[in-house]
Amino acid sequence: MRLRWWELVVGGVPLLLAVLFIVGGLWFAGIVLFAVVVFAGASRAQILERNVAGSFALAKGWLALARASALLAIYLVLTVLFFIMKHHHWTHDEHGRVAFYASAALAVYVVRDIWRYGNEANDWIDGGAAEERVAEELDALREHGWLVVHNVLRDDGGGNVDHFVSGPTGGYAIETKSGRYRATDRGQAISNAIWAKAKFGQRWVTAVLCVSKEPPAEPFLARHGNSSIWVMSPAQLRPWLLAQSSPQR
Repeated sequence: MRLRWWELVVGGVPLLLAVLFIVGGLWFAGIVLFAVVVFAGASRAQILERNVAGSFALAKGWLALARASALLAIYLVLTVLFFIMKHHHWTHDEHGRVAFYASAALAVYVVRDIWRYGNEANDWIDGGAAEERVAEELDALREHGWLVVHNVLRDDGGGNVDHFVSGPTGGYAIETKSGRYRATDRGQAISNAIWAKAKFGQRWVTAVLCVSKEPPAEPFLARHGNSSIWVMSPAQLRPWLLAQSSPQR
């Protein structure tokens, strides 16, 4: 992950102010300003693509978690302010009531986004963990002379191929899902297989969908329009690949 140089410069000034506020005893101002800088940085950060399984998904998850954590810090400050307002009877004054209700509205908005970014982080991190598990299964194929590549960025803007392997029986483009099998996931996997066929100069590339939750008891072939795709669990993947005697169409 990285930020542009001007983003680092722009973010460095308020970050320094936040530290000075905290050192000077202005805790609320310092915490809120620090949280705003973290949120902005996590929103602007660019993820560097690497051929490492789960690297993109995990980076997206940690950035979403950083945004959720920054908003949580702001929410905690608001919560403390509510107690201060109540203790000092701010609601007995018109200006105090305006501040109280404005803070309450902001708290509701912040809680909503904490929940949203928290769920987003969980989904991305689960997806990254699933890709890492599949990578462990596939990396063992190198001992058998297979080519194994992870997290291949497509140069046509179509996202990335989670895993590509090539052996004696041809190539396989593997799409990993941390959840259950869904028919809507088949299209992406087949698209990846078509792209990988041209990218890696393969005669044929088989599309494979690897699901982590409620996987099938045995690998099965699913039809998708004029194409087909194999669906299986991570544990079934390596034995199935080694057992293939000819490319599956």
